[in-house]
Amino acid sequence: MFFKNKYCPGCKKYNQVYRMLDSGERAKAREKHRGRTDLWRCTAQGCRWYQPVHNQGDGDLLPEELQISAADPKE
Repeated sequence: MFFKNKYCPGCKKYNQVYRMLDSGERAKAREKHRGRTDLWRCTAQGCRWYQPVHNQGDGDLLPEELQISAADPKE
């Protein structure tokens, strides 16, 4: 499930698409958001921003290694 047309403070752009954190991302976000299941992240290339679905002010950046990479041109 996705949600669209949201502003991303990480990208500083509107109309970004978000998806729920996967298990590896959720493990990294656990320090700040222990027990939360409503965490979503921006899917833009190079972005690391994640946030609770209805609380952008409680968002944060994921570690560098979880940055969204460029799409494979073969796909």
